[in-house]
Amino acid sequence: MRRNGLDDERGMTLIEILVAIVVLSVGLIGLAGLQLKGLQVNQGSVYRWQASILAEDLADRIRADRANAINGLYSGTTYSPGTAPTGSPLAATEWADRLSQLPGATATVAVAPAVAPPGLFVATITVNWVDTRAATGSGVSQAVATAAGPSSFVLAAEF
Repeated sequence: MRRNGLDDERGMTLIEILVAIVVLSVGLIGLAGLQLKGLQVNQGSVYRWQASILAEDLADRIRADRANAINGLYSGTTYSPGTAPTGSPLAATEWADRLSQLPGATATVAVAPAVAPPGLFVATITVNWVDTRAATGSGVSQAVATAAGPSSFVLAAEF
């Protein structure tokens, strides 16, 4: 017997269910890819955070050792993990050891008198590192990310 012109159709066919599973699977694979890219790019923000902490730490060490900073014992050369310039204060040597927290890290420090007021100095601290993981996470190939050069964080601190 027919009701309202419709046959007795109930439920879903097997093909409809399989199509729904395929569509759901494609969506889940896309979400997994987005999660992977997010993790890769997030590593870059961790490196930037570590670089800012390192730069602030050296700025505090320079403020605490003002006389040596004014005499140029912190500036003029490149720091690398475990290697501080010859004649650097112990504070700078210990700090250089901490650069190993970042991949391929180097740092430079420049100390100069401030424009105003007299007696004030500015230390410009630049921390560089190689961040190929975050670059490849944003769609750049490994070779291009390496060739693009290091990422950097610059801090200017008055003392």
